[in-house]
Amino acid sequence: MVLFVIVAVAVAMFGSCDPEIVEEPFEPATSHEEYRMALELLELDETALGAAWISSAERSLTGPMRVEIPFEETVLLDPHSPAAIGYEFVAERGRAVTVTIETEADRYYADLFRVEDGSDVVLVASRPPESSEIRFEPRRDGRYLLRIQPELLRGGRIVVRIVATASLGFPVEGAGPGQILSFFGDGRDAGLRMHEGVDIFAPHGTPLLAASDALVHRVGVRDRGGNIVSLYDEKRDLLLYYAHLEEQTVREGERVTAGQVIGTVGNTGNAITTPPHLHIGVYQGGWRNAVDPWNYFVDPPLTDPASARHGDLVGSWARPAREATLRSVVEAPAARPRWTNRNPLLRLDGAGDSRSDGRSHGSEAATVAPPVREASEIGRVTVDTPLLVVGAASALVRVRMPDGAEGYIDPSFLTGAGDEYTLERGETLREPVSRDAFREIPAGRRVEYLGSYGGRVYVRTEDGRVGFIDA
Repeated sequence: MVLFVIVAVAVAMFGSCDPEIVEEPFEPATSHEEYRMALELLELDETALGAAWISSAERSLTGPMRVEIPFEETVLLDPHSPAAIGYEFVAERGRAVTVTIETEADRYYADLFRVEDGSDVVLVASRPPESSEIRFEPRRDGRYLLRIQPELLRGGRIVVRIVATASLGFPVEGAGPGQILSFFGDGRDAGLRMHEGVDIFAPHGTPLLAASDALVHRVGVRDRGGNIVSLYDEKRDLLLYYAHLEEQTVREGERVTAGQVIGTVGNTGNAITTPPHLHIGVYQGGWRNAVDPWNYFVDPPLTDPASARHGDLVGSWARPAREATLRSVVEAPAARPRWTNRNPLLRLDGAGDSRSDGRSHGSEAATVAPPVREASEIGRVTVDTPLLVVGAASALVRVRMPDGAEGYIDPSFLTGAGDEYTLERGETLREPVSRDAFREIPAGRRVEYLGSYGGRVYVRTEDGRVGFIDA
């Protein structure tokens, strides 16, 4: 259903001193909120389908599935059964998080929210028109919600991927994380100060690269840093401090692009007695706010999500062969890190950020517990309950119960739901959502039995229509 409605909406952008970095600005035109307002103006919110669409949108934010990234799921959104899908995940500062949505559906909304203290949510970004991606970089570790919902009477199969990578390019040509041998938070000068960066070791003269598009903020000589170059990344409000250079090949005020050579590795300044290396520091919003560079330059242990093992079940009906647990979480596969961040502050408070006086940055240093692996059980399903398989992620499938509740389950608990069922008397078949009668079925007619739930028998007719009759 396409609503040809013009709605004048004044959208106030959220206020925040540290907004996330998004690839496309949030545009309120044709937004989820406008569409909902159009439903209300036309009083479609009072219909069964309209009310189900709105409640599903709200439920996707208050009771989302909790996932660990990288994550991938194949989901079926039935055009005849209004539904929204919601995911909660943790994203870390320094990462670039990309949400990709593959679908043939042409009219759907995808919105990303940050979870504030308590349960408040703040809109961060929406899927840009004509795009299948939302890309953002959190300014601090935090919990995020992703909601995806098609318009009424639209839908189809959707593949959702959420992945995270390092947000900046590696600053030493030909080197990698294995050459980081000194870490943020390490002691310096017999413990009188702490290391506000990481040291990347490489031979004299190795080219140093701009980690992002930036402005050359400073080129000079310092007592400790020797030959230095600092870059200002305006997009991210980051200062990148390169120290102990042998050569500086850029000028102050020059603009550089990611990957451009800005100097070479050396051991100038107080590194004169050490092997040649680059000291690089990352400062957010000013020189007093040093942050751990690790996530900016080193990918997480996993960057590719596990493929769904049971995608062929999506769209089919099943019943539990025995009582089973519905869960709200999908864990990422265990991965042993190839490279380990040995920042000592991580062992103290999980923060990895500190001012030069050794004190943490308050809320900037707060840890965010992963949302999964805790209280994942959301209910039990009994034998003979009709379940529609609406998604598949990793080794699990997502099922929907007749009351609309959804959760993940091990498919080994399921059996097919294709038994024949002969009506002993004439029955009225009703829509699962609206409960409206849509067909009279005479006695003796055979239908496909899907299961029983809440005093109703769910069946499927020869033409594929699903409905219920009173038991």
